[in-house]
Amino acid sequence: MHSRTLIGMTLLLASCRGIEHPETPLIALTPVEYNNSIRDLFGMPNGGAAWPDPPEIAARFTAGQGEQAGLFGGEASKTSPWPWPLPDEVKVDGFDGIYEGQGPSAYKMEELQKAAVHFASYSLVSSVFFSCDQWAEQSTETQATCGWESVKRFAQRAYRRPLTDDERSRLKALWQSNWDAGTPEEAVVLTTAAVLQAPQFLFKVERGDEDLRRRGILPLSDWEMASRLSYFLWDSVPDPQLFAAAEAGELTTEAGIREQVQRMLADPKAHDAMIRFHQQWLQLDGLYTIAPARSAYGPSFGLTDTPPLDTTGDGEWPSVIGPLRHALDAEFQLFVSHVVFDSDGTLKELFTSTRGYASSASDIIHVDSTPADGDSVIWSYGNVVNSGGLEQNMTLNPVTYPSDQRSGILTLPAVNAVGAYPVHPDPIHRGLRVLERVACMDLGAPPPSAESASPADIPEAESTNRFRTENATSPSNCQGCHVQINPPGFAFENYDSLGAWRTQDNGEAVDASGSVTLHGGETIIFSNAMELSNGLATSERVQDCYSLRWARVATGEQLDPDDERLIDLQASFRADDDIKVLLENIAVSALFRNLNLDEVD
Repeated sequence: MHSRTLIGMTLLLASCRGIEHPETPLIALTPVEYNNSIRDLFGMPNGGAAWPDPPEIAARFTAGQGEQAGLFGGEASKTSPWPWPLPDEVKVDGFDGIYEGQGPSAYKMEELQKAAVHFASYSLVSSVFFSCDQWAEQSTETQATCGWESVKRFAQRAYRRPLTDDERSRLKALWQSNWDAGTPEEAVVLTTAAVLQAPQFLFKVERGDEDLRRRGILPLSDWEMASRLSYFLWDSVPDPQLFAAAEAGELTTEAGIREQVQRMLADPKAHDAMIRFHQQWLQLDGLYTIAPARSAYGPSFGLTDTPPLDTTGDGEWPSVIGPLRHALDAEFQLFVSHVVFDSDGTLKELFTSTRGYASSASDIIHVDSTPADGDSVIWSYGNVVNSGGLEQNMTLNPVTYPSDQRSGILTLPAVNAVGAYPVHPDPIHRGLRVLERVACMDLGAPPPSAESASPADIPEAESTNRFRTENATSPSNCQGCHVQINPPGFAFENYDSLGAWRTQDNGEAVDASGSVTLHGGETIIFSNAMELSNGLATSERVQDCYSLRWARVATGEQLDPDDERLIDLQASFRADDDIKVLLENIAVSALFRNLNLDEVD
């Protein structure tokens, strides 16, 4: 790497000296938040393929990408300029952005440094970075003035608040040092790279507004509220309107906050944050690693159950499964977006809606669905076949699912495909999803021998999947937990490992009936997944659990379920059941607007 990139590191060190350790935990930007912030700071599109080419200077500062030739003579692969592949966080209760799951590592710091230098070069081709027009064509004197003003403005947006006098002084000194030592372009890129490595950008620093402190309460400042709201609802930096509201002092009033929340939820950026919450809530991280067996499902797609003995069929099954994974993901995302933003937007509808999407890649799963009103969606995705990467599109059409086959988010194919083995469904993990993720029931860790006791996942298995699971979990040392886990899992036995509907299992009728008693005493009796979903939709236990998870994501705290600050929020949500209103109520709550006094006092 070019030695002059080390100059930019001096601001990071200087910033670390200048920022006092806050009284509350420092919550870092998640990988998604980091990349979204980069996108919006530079005014770039939401997709690396649409980014402009980097300026020539980028090659002098960015590490080489190495060998890019395709395998087996294929076309050379192209590395997308965005997003940067930062290492994943250790999720807490399935979610990132919770400070108990965040920790530094040498690898992460190295990736953040590389990403900063990579993205900083885009300041020269950004449509929003410079405060003057045609910067590259200006006189040297004008470039110096405009360059500094642009860097300062960029830092204020990146830090999400006005710079302190000390920060401005040190940033100006770094700018001047870089300006004196190299070309104007180098000064801009290196100083911008340093800003992107400063803790004021990488962390959500919150100290509270001491002028507003009163007995037992330390409210956030307007600027801190703007940052909290933006990362809560958009997973990104505040936009100009939110910054303007902070500067005008409008974010210390409930009316001002509600006005901004309603505006932000109407913005398309809110869709991505909403979808990501539900993906993490139901732990769909494994969707792109599902591996249904060709021996069990190949014939459904017109393939033999085993590939040819030579290599001619090596790409057949991957060419089916790759698009299918993307289709199931797209269907899930569009379902959530439709329910929350285009329909009633209630938790009940989330659990009971029969309106969804289907594509040609997933037609085999949706054979009984019927066309519905609405626009088709073109979905772009990357797929790998025979070691070659391809950019492809699929069309998803709105459909109505049969009401006797699907009802709500828990019956979507994506959710049930993740809760399955290659050949047979997995009622144990499906049951755990209901109890732990949906109803917030902590059942503890399974014993080490639990996985080995599961029924064999082979096509030649005898009897039904339900019978084999009941038999495997019948020992007395298993029953204490499985008497709770198994029944809600059996409710989804009508869905195979692809999430497709079935009425027969190994020649016998599927039995999806049962009952489940949630903590608190609510009992739901059901004969299938639709009836279970309807029961969960109106459960106070489920409503409170859903509110709790959103409050944790909003604050970055692993809040205790009995936290008194949740009482009013949960009562309000039980009364109106509106998801967007829940988020609005969280934003105006004392829980969200004040620092955690347990940490401060």
